[in-house]
Amino acid sequence: MRSRSAFILGIQQLLGREHADPRVAQYLVLVPAAIDLFLVTVVQRAHLPLTYLVGLGLLALATLVAVRIGREQLPARVTIAVPAVDIVALGLMRSLPVSTVGVALILPAIWLGLQFGRRGVVVTAAVLLASFWPSYLSRPHTMVELGRAGQTFLLAVICALVVAVTAELWQTKVVEAADAQRMLERAVSDSAEQRRFNEAILKSVDVGLLALDARGRVHSMNQRHQRFMELAYPGGHDGSADQKGFTYAADGFTELGREDLPTWRAIHGETLRDYLIWVGEDPSLRRAFAVSVSPFFTPQGNFDGAVLAYHDVTELMTAARLKDEFFATVSHELRTPLTSIVGYVDVLLEDVAGIPAEAQPFLLTVQRNARRLHRLVDDLLSDALKLGRAELHLGRISFAAVVRASAIEAEKSARAAGLEFDVEIGQAILEVQGDSERLSQVIDNIFNNAIKFTPTGGTIRGQVKREGRDAVVRISDTGRGIPADEVEDVFTKFFRSPGVQVDAIPGTGLGLAISKTIIEAHGGSIDLSSVVGVGTTLEVRLPLAGPRVARPA
Repeated sequence: MRSRSAFILGIQQLLGREHADPRVAQYLVLVPAAIDLFLVTVVQRAHLPLTYLVGLGLLALATLVAVRIGREQLPARVTIAVPAVDIVALGLMRSLPVSTVGVALILPAIWLGLQFGRRGVVVTAAVLLASFWPSYLSRPHTMVELGRAGQTFLLAVICALVVAVTAELWQTKVVEAADAQRMLERAVSDSAEQRRFNEAILKSVDVGLLALDARGRVHSMNQRHQRFMELAYPGGHDGSADQKGFTYAADGFTELGREDLPTWRAIHGETLRDYLIWVGEDPSLRRAFAVSVSPFFTPQGNFDGAVLAYHDVTELMTAARLKDEFFATVSHELRTPLTSIVGYVDVLLEDVAGIPAEAQPFLLTVQRNARRLHRLVDDLLSDALKLGRAELHLGRISFAAVVRASAIEAEKSARAAGLEFDVEIGQAILEVQGDSERLSQVIDNIFNNAIKFTPTGGTIRGQVKREGRDAVVRISDTGRGIPADEVEDVFTKFFRSPGVQVDAIPGTGLGLAISKTIIEAHGGSIDLSSVVGVGTTLEVRLPLAGPRVARPA
């Protein structure tokens, strides 16, 4: 096997025109020469002339040179002389009529063509001419002999030429293959480097990353997400996207259904942003995660997988809960004395006759600011309690009456601010299932905003009516208006327009956010439209209560 490998390596080196070991090619030339010597001496029992013996001697000399070159005892550039000497030697041996070694001339010719290309073809032709034709021209020969000599010459030259061209083509392919191999190695190296770089990033980011394939199977995940998996699935994950584990909704206690799992929604092509979940078996050790999902698709539009990012927001949620508890405590403690202040001031103002005239403006100022402070405390308390249907005291009430009561108080403030105030209510009752105190808070907020943001001389108009199965309240003003890029933010907690802040208009940015929460808790909706410099319109819709059922006698 080792000799076969050396032989193949030698041929490859010849084709690549490298500094090939000449011993392999020389041994190939010796094989037909040895066979011819056996046939001539043993089979034909012919007498060996001097030319034949000189040819054998030259073959031996060429072999010795090849061996020394192979052992690096002679320079590699001498290699071209070895096949040239072989051609002369075989030509001398061929002079014996019974010898058939002339056919072997193609071997050194091929050698010259393979390793030395066109130069080797020229050397082949030159050596053949120098070796053969002088002997044929020195004495007469028959046409058959001349034809055979010509055939031998042409065959050797053609073989040398063919293999030279083949070697050139081979060398071109070798070069191309080497270039392709280098490019492939460079690409593999770049890919490995990029992979190491990506792995370093995935390990360093403080976000759990999960990649799912088109079938919902886990493709890869980083170490951060692995720890999350251990928390959600202490018994191990089976690799499916619908395994629930200890995963809960935003409240931290409601167990998520299979179709609510981020992974299940991801493999169905949904895109999520900051989808809040809680994870963990022990309630005291649960962690909160804001999950974002980005699906990706094939060029044909078919779902091909998704990447999920799990941001640990436990500390943020804990801070928000502590903030809400603080607001609730402070607001509750402030609300009780404020209620007493407002109540006693109202009692004093009702007995106007018994109050000195100079004291009345002071009491009105106290009343106005106490009520304003009372509304701010109510806003803070409502936000802290995360108002929902469970916190509402629902009953069958007249929504029109709620608006009418709020409008009476708002009209006083509007007139004092130099505004025109008009609300159309009529005789409509518009009964709804609602909490009158909370709905009054909503209407008060809307009226107060309209008064606060409308300059002197402006107009505030309201309308209460029925539209289908809804009770609808629209309140419009001719105030400063809201820029289009801020309209979507007005229902966000603590949002205040930059223009409002510059003009130092007081407020907390909670009124409309709480109003939206209250209306949606009643199953209704609140919408806003506004044009800068023209005014703002707020529309509140609540579903009407069903018809009253007569009690049996």
